[in-house]
Amino acid sequence: MTTEQAQALFVAGTKLLASYGYTTGQEGRATSTIVPFMEQAAAAGKIPIDVVAYVDVLQDRDFIAKTARRDYKNGFRVGGAKLTIDGSPQGFTAFRDRPYYKPPVGYRADYLGYSAANAEQVFDAIDWAFTNNIQILTHANGEGASDMLLAAIKTAREKHSDADRRAVLIHGQFLRKDQIATLDELDIFPSLFPMHTFYWGDWHRDRTVGPVNADNISPTGWVRERGMKFSSHHDAPVAFPDSMRVLSATVTRRTRSGDILGPDQRVDVMTALKAMTLWPAWQHFEESTKGSIEPGKIADFVILSEDPTAIDPEKLANVKVAQTVKKGKVIFTRDETKPQASIDPTVAMGDVMTKMLAGWQTHAQKIGHVHGHGPELLMEAMLTGLARTTPRQNQRSDLNFDGQFSALRM
Repeated sequence: MTTEQAQALFVAGTKLLASYGYTTGQEGRATSTIVPFMEQAAAAGKIPIDVVAYVDVLQDRDFIAKTARRDYKNGFRVGGAKLTIDGSPQGFTAFRDRPYYKPPVGYRADYLGYSAANAEQVFDAIDWAFTNNIQILTHANGEGASDMLLAAIKTAREKHSDADRRAVLIHGQFLRKDQIATLDELDIFPSLFPMHTFYWGDWHRDRTVGPVNADNISPTGWVRERGMKFSSHHDAPVAFPDSMRVLSATVTRRTRSGDILGPDQRVDVMTALKAMTLWPAWQHFEESTKGSIEPGKIADFVILSEDPTAIDPEKLANVKVAQTVKKGKVIFTRDETKPQASIDPTVAMGDVMTKMLAGWQTHAQKIGHVHGHGPELLMEAMLTGLARTTPRQNQRSDLNFDGQFSALRM
């Protein structure tokens, strides 16, 4: 991409976030080559919200050390480092401490997933961050990945001072209850993913962890039992950054089939709202300026179509962002005169991805692919999912995926 194209994508992303009521956005895994594009767009006054970026700690530590700061410049800053230990639970690439409930086609019954970073890399990255007093956010989904992170931070805390670094666990979907206690003991802030209970809850119940353990994915209830703060996120572009869908999932934990995944892990509306406002402000060292409407803080807030604390929780996903206000300036107003899409894009995307995964494994089995992964299988699954969720009048009846992908496999 050209510089202009890269900046255009960045700016479009910030405007999309603003339309869903976000006044501060996070780039969860940037690189030193991408950050300059973001800085240039911010300097040109093109982004309507604040953006804090976390740069891959395995890519360019010198860059992180030079650029990480707490203050914004033109609405942008590098907040620290990002470490990625494993992959996604729904894609069977999260690193677990026990076998998956129903492993992918072609895998042994003892398949645990795998780590994207080895123990040496994890311990070294955490130690570097603590040595340099740099905030580090760590992607860990499976229990095995979280065990690696907890051990690394325990070691680093014993070696270094008790400075306020606010290390963050990102996702933690398969956390055990004892790991929640350790997060508390080590002052690790959990940024959890209850939105997954809607999009992937049925898949987790039936395929990845089974009906018993699925109840405790993204365990917000366990976190609150200990009086801990947490934040909730959407992980776009895995799903649209739909703030009300995040709120709904955190409160109801209702899956797309209508099941309630883990009633004991549900939290009340006000707690779920704090997880989107006050507590993520604390996560980013911005609690003195953001997160609530009070004297001395920035005038960042949204106007909603309904009061989320006064309606049926089952209707939270239907609440709309009417206006988004950043530093006292209206940066988004919903145009009710425009026709609404016939398909909710967030739900449609979830349908596509679920069918993509199912199609991926079916195709892998059909062609005898041992591991069930690779670009040709991904493309097959994506197109199959799209074809199955596209309105009938837009579908081609002569699609022949086998023919197309036998060519691609060459």
